[in-house]
Amino acid sequence: MAETSVSIRRSAPRKTTATRRKPATRSRAKAPPKLTAAQKRHRAAAFLAVCWSVAALAWVLAGLALGSHDPADAPAHALGVTNVQPNNWVGAAGAAFSHRAVLVLGPGVWVAYAAAGLWLAATAAGRRPDQSILRLAGVGLMTAAGAGLASVGHASFSATGPVTPEGPGGLLGLFLQDELVPRFAGLGAMLILGVVFWVGAVLAADRWVLLIPRLAGAALLKALNASRVTLPPVATAAGNAAQTAVGAAQGLRFPRIGVDAGDPAPPARANDVDDDFRPSPAGGDDGEDPEEDHEEDEPAAPRRSLARYLPKRKPAEPEPEDSDEEDVGAPAAYVASKKAAVPGAPAEGEPPPLDAAALKAKMAKLPVNFAPKIDAASAAAPEPGDGAGLDAGENEPVDLSGYRFPGVDLLVEPEGSFREHLESYIRRQGEALQNALNEFGIQAEVVNVDSGPVITLFEIRLAPGTKVSRISAIDSDVARALKAPNIRVVANMAGKDTVGIEVPNEEKERVRLRELLTANPGALEKMKLPMFLGKDASGNPLIQDLNAMPHMLIAGTTGSGKSVCMNSIIMSFLLTKKPDELKLVLVDPKMVEMSQFKSIPHLMCPVVTEMSKAAAILEWAVTKMDERYELLAEAGVRDIASYNELGIEELIERMEPASDEEESRIPRKLPYLVFIIDELADLMMTNKEVESHIVRIAQKARAVGMHLILATQRPSANVVTGLIKSNMPCRVCMKVNSGMDSRIILDAKGGELLLGHGDMLFVSPRSSELVRAQGTLVDDHEIRKCTRFLKEISSQSFEQSLVQLKKVDEEEGEEQAFADRDPLFDKAVEVVLETQRGSVSLLQRKLTIGYARSSRIIEQMERYGIIGGHKTAQARKVLVTPEEWEAMIELARKEAAGGESADGVGSDDAEQEVPEVATAAGSSDSDGWEEADEADEEDGGWSDAEASIDTR
Repeated sequence: MAETSVSIRRSAPRKTTATRRKPATRSRAKAPPKLTAAQKRHRAAAFLAVCWSVAALAWVLAGLALGSHDPADAPAHALGVTNVQPNNWVGAAGAAFSHRAVLVLGPGVWVAYAAAGLWLAATAAGRRPDQSILRLAGVGLMTAAGAGLASVGHASFSATGPVTPEGPGGLLGLFLQDELVPRFAGLGAMLILGVVFWVGAVLAADRWVLLIPRLAGAALLKALNASRVTLPPVATAAGNAAQTAVGAAQGLRFPRIGVDAGDPAPPARANDVDDDFRPSPAGGDDGEDPEEDHEEDEPAAPRRSLARYLPKRKPAEPEPEDSDEEDVGAPAAYVASKKAAVPGAPAEGEPPPLDAAALKAKMAKLPVNFAPKIDAASAAAPEPGDGAGLDAGENEPVDLSGYRFPGVDLLVEPEGSFREHLESYIRRQGEALQNALNEFGIQAEVVNVDSGPVITLFEIRLAPGTKVSRISAIDSDVARALKAPNIRVVANMAGKDTVGIEVPNEEKERVRLRELLTANPGALEKMKLPMFLGKDASGNPLIQDLNAMPHMLIAGTTGSGKSVCMNSIIMSFLLTKKPDELKLVLVDPKMVEMSQFKSIPHLMCPVVTEMSKAAAILEWAVTKMDERYELLAEAGVRDIASYNELGIEELIERMEPASDEEESRIPRKLPYLVFIIDELADLMMTNKEVESHIVRIAQKARAVGMHLILATQRPSANVVTGLIKSNMPCRVCMKVNSGMDSRIILDAKGGELLLGHGDMLFVSPRSSELVRAQGTLVDDHEIRKCTRFLKEISSQSFEQSLVQLKKVDEEEGEEQAFADRDPLFDKAVEVVLETQRGSVSLLQRKLTIGYARSSRIIEQMERYGIIGGHKTAQARKVLVTPEEWEAMIELARKEAAGGESADGVGSDDAEQEVPEVATAAGSSDSDGWEEADEADEEDGGWSDAEASIDTR
């Protein structure tokens, strides 16, 4: 045991204490500081400058050596006498270099020397040669062809012998001579070598070589014109053909050698771009940047050039009047070209610079069009009983004999005009717009200005050949130059050759309902259902007739003004139509948007706040539409307007009622029915039949005077389907989130560029043109004043079938549920009452049934009020006792047998107990309509429905 304990102690790990390490005696060398990206670029550029300087020195020495070449200088091999001291300007080294270069390449060495000089010059200018291998091959072909031409030409056309054994073309020329002359003779060999030299020139410097014939032809034509020499027709035609051929050759897609902006260049096309030697991004002045040294992670350094280390040419001095101010926000390329260009001579393809003084004077003379001011303050309030002059000559019901329209004094007066301080701002915006377009290379002129409440429409005329798409491509840049959040480009303006640009105003004007109501009373008399939507971009009133639409779709995000637009439409109806002319059905799932209209006499039912009720109302509307069509067919008219024009005698004559009761049922006048639904997306999710009901009403209901106004804040494709959109050509788009949402509503972009708060795009079925407008603003206190006035002069009259619609649905649902009751329902209830637990798993075990069937039985028990709802993971609460259940069964048997439970001897207890069960069951299934009864008791809600039913 002792040995074991010892071994265990030895195997246990030792406790080690952290020992402090002694500092190393040898100090480590500090690592060099890490260079920043800017420092690396400076070092690389300095190294490149040194390399370029060495190469330039070598190029100069080589030129001096080749220029002073003497065949007698050592190491000469062809002459008997050699110079003791070399005559070469670079000495013995220069003589040796020139001897070997001329020995091998002959005169072709000058081609290679010139190509090296061009490469050095391009590198110094900050340009890099494109397709270097192709250009190097061209230089090689030119060098070889030059040497061959010298050898073949001297051997074929010179009578004297060569000075050196290899001849004037060097060893390379002698090789080509030996290969070509025996096969093609002297003349053929020279033609071949000449073509090779031309091909090499095209490969090395295509653009300049191709321009030589054009320049020569231009010089010849200039000389001939100066001497007034008339060419014969044949020569003129030949010259034109040659010029056309040269132009076609110039259009070949070879990479071209670029030229510096300041160098004189031959005339070229406006769209030619030098992409052979592109400017290096690192070129130009590279001053010290205090923030550059602190950047650690930067992208790869661009190609380096020597332009920053070389002296820069000063740009031409600008005109004195142009030197005072600089265009802010102009493109860098345009500013650079403007600085490099000669004053007074704009580059080809660019618009001429604008004269600021002339432009300012021109904009000062350009008239700014404002809409005529509407004098709403002088409009008199409608007199009692005159109907505001809108419904004269129509037969009024007895109960509406004292009906009056709300006066305009209940509405808010419009705000003051903004014309005085807006006009100068608009003129400055016009100058900035024309300057911005000119800076981006678009020649345009502002020809007309229309100012509206929120935006100003600038009409511009583009220069011939300018595409509208160029403006659309730079709309963000133009908006930045105008200091505007965004702009909208109207490409096509009906009846005009101009392009419209909509720019937001500095201040917004609020459009009031009062000024629109008094704008054009004569036009309102011709409209069946006028809607005061707002003002268009020019400030003119936008008043539309819903009867001509005949249905409307409104879309917009939260805060865009969608609900205010719907409120203004409802107020338009209340101010122009009587309750016997128009009936409204309002669906407001938010319960706050239309609750202020709950007391108006135009309602057919209380404001609907549940979408399940709204789906049933649409089904009722389809049935009502069919009934009205049968009535119109019996009266022999085509639409509701023709029916309302018939008198009672003519109606009786056409319908031929069999009795006085049938005659009393003939409606004297059919009111228009307008269904206004606030949220279409919630309605679409309630029932699959909703879309079919909406489509059917939209297709057929116009003739019978039924109209839909649908609104949604989710304009997705599954909500605004193709069928719904095709049957609602009148659409209002407020601000939406994306261009895709705008396309769903308007079939065009633009809705995402709106400003919100009533800014909208309107499209009517009469025209596909989008109308920019500012919606009417209706305050809450205006609505309260008008609704309180209407409540005092007229009472509500609801539609009986519409009020009882929900009760009928509940009875049908209960009968269907009783018919679908499971055969094991009674036995399952006994199990639940015995165990006092309402559980699906309990029924599965006791009744030996599946999960789906037991779950369905539990739901049926909850519907009958036997058990409570499912709240937690525990079993449901049992709400009835076995005695109450027996009383319920006894009552059901007596009703089935035809007996009356209230007259039975033992039914008194049942009468007292069953209502308690029903109350307990109904308390958990309340749908909110009972609370609406209490809430609307004072304002004419559902509690007054039975007392004031419209029998029509």
